[in-house]
Amino acid sequence: MKKLIFIFIFLTSCSLTSSNEVETIPIVELTYQNLDGEFVSEDLTNKETIIVFWADYWGICRQELPVLEANLDNLLKNYDVIALAHSDLDSTNYWVNNNLNGILQIGISTNEIRDEYKVIGQPLTIILNTDGEIIFREYGYIPTNDF
Repeated sequence: MKKLIFIFIFLTSCSLTSSNEVETIPIVELTYQNLDGEFVSEDLTNKETIIVFWADYWGICRQELPVLEANLDNLLKNYDVIALAHSDLDSTNYWVNNNLNGILQIGISTNEIRDEYKVIGQPLTIILNTDGEIIFREYGYIPTNDF
C-alpha cells in the first residue's frame, strides 16, 4: 500500500518526465477567473504566452511563483505571463497576498482550460505561440533563465 501511495504522489507531483512535443491547440483567447472573482479574457496573439499551472498547497509551486514574479520584468520583454491556480479562490488569494508582490498576473484555472491543455499535475509550464499552439511543455520547477 505504501508503494502505491508513493507512486501516486510521484505521478501527481512536479517530477514527471518532460515532453517537449509540439501540440496544436488553436486557442487565441484565454478566459479565466481573476483573483477578484471576475472572468477576464486574454488575447494570446500579441506575443508568445507563458502559462504556469500551479497550486498554493503544493511546495514546489510555492517556491516557483515568487521566483517567477522576481524575474517577470525580463520575461515580459518577450512573453505574456499568466499563472493559473488549481486552488480555490479564497486560498489562492490568501497565499498570493502573503507571498507575492502583486505584479504577476494570477487567475484560477477552469476545468475547460485544464482539459484543453491536458493538465494532469502542477506546476506545469506551457508556452503558446501567437497562433495558440503549444511550443513548449514541461512539468516541474522551471528556472526562469531557461526562457
